[in-house]
Amino acid sequence: MRLKYYIRGIGAGILLATILLSISFFFGGGYKNKELTDEEIIQRAEKLGMVMEEKESKEGDEEQSEESSENEEAESVDESLSEENQKPEEEMTIDEFVDEAEASNAAETKEDSTVSYQAFTVKGGQSSETIANNLYKQGLVDSASSFNEYLGELGVDNRIQSGTFYVQVGSSYDDIVALLVNKEARTTTPPEN
Repeated sequence: MRLKYYIRGIGAGILLATILLSISFFFGGGYKNKELTDEEIIQRAEKLGMVMEEKESKEGDEEQSEESSENEEAESVDESLSEENQKPEEEMTIDEFVDEAEASNAAETKEDSTVSYQAFTVKGGQSSETIANNLYKQGLVDSASSFNEYLGELGVDNRIQSGTFYVQVGSSYDDIVALLVNKEARTTTPPEN
């Protein structure tokens, strides 16, 4: 029975404290929102150690900021024009990538009349890491790990087709990737010069 009286006493105390605090808050007036004038805000800021700019330097800064904003706008227009003309590689489809690589390969072939090709075979079920190592062993890429990472970045490491094809010695990574993912780009006989 005593526990019941203690709980009632605690409840009554909490209720009484809440009422007293509400009354003191309402009539205390210390927490009322009052509007500060600009002068009061400036005085308060100076009291806290803030420094005000002079009007003359403000005018000079405004002129400089206008000039810099005009320059930034001109630069942003130039950047947007150059970005429109260049399509990022991430947005290219595999077919566009293959076409671009074939076009660059054809241009390089025309420039160099002594082109040599090397046969390369991809067996079904080989991982991109194994293929990269085999390309490195044959001297077709300069680094197996770099080429394998490049395949992963392009997202074609699991789209490599099996078969035998001829790689032009000195081909770029893009040209080799185009051959790996596009079965139609491969030949079973060495291309004629």
